Amino acid sequence: LRKPSLSLRFYGLNSLSKPLDNKTLRKAINFAIDKKFIVSQIHKDQFQLAKGILPPGMPGYDPKKNPYPFSKTQAAKLLSESGYPKGQDLPNLEIWSNTKSEAAQKELNEIQTQFKRVGIPTTLHFETNWPNFESMLRTNQAPLFILAWYADFPDPDSLFYSLFHSKSKNNFVAYHRPELDLLIDKARAERDYLKRMEAYGKIEKIILEDAPIVPMINHLFQMVYQPYVNGIEVNALGGHYIPMKKVWLKKER
Repeated sequence: LRKPSLSLRFYGLNSLSKPLDNKTLRKAINFAIDKKFIVSQIHKDQFQLAKGILPPGMPGYDPKKNPYPFSKTQAAKLLSESGYPKGQDLPNLEIWSNTKSEAAQKELNEIQTQFKRVGIPTTLHFETNWPNFESMLRTNQAPLFILAWYADFPDPDSLFYSLFHSKSKNNFVAYHRPELDLLIDKARAERDYLKRMEAYGKIEKIILEDAPIVPMINHLFQMVYQPYVNGIEVNALGGHYIPMKKVWLKKER
């Protein structure tokens, strides 16, 4: 059994850290990463490619959304428009990770190579002690970092408010846009389901346009079970939410 979970792993671009306060540069970074190659070649398709902020299975998810397909040409163009043609005078960007696993290092090395091809200089850093890493995020000491977020409930608010509202303690990218805060607040209060989903569509579009993150992958819930096990029901929240009372075993004769 293989199913996307309500999760998003992304690269955060801290908007208080220069030069990442430059939106055009952040958009160039989004275009510079060949996510398909990383998912298929580095991770051997063990993850689902993320195209937006909302994961598959989440209300409001749009499978047609793909605002930043890999494009070296577009990345180079935006890099030039951001004031750093071919990366000239662009300060070295620090990429931080809280895991030093073999898979993480392979991905980060590939990211570094892809950035170098368009002229974006980077250095890799690892802080494997989570409290220290979290402290760095909360104090805006990690300009560019990798992070995974799992929704607590199947509602877009679990990602939009948590990661992007200026008053959220988990807004690690220091994203601040008053009109977006207002839209998120209104969506949270809206009781009409269709109107809420319409509002979240606008919210996602605004955030992606501002490019405070690079959406990378959605994790997959994967499970193997015997053919005599029946009644398994899995939703996007994963294994903890399997209704075990419905599971039954077919007796072999």
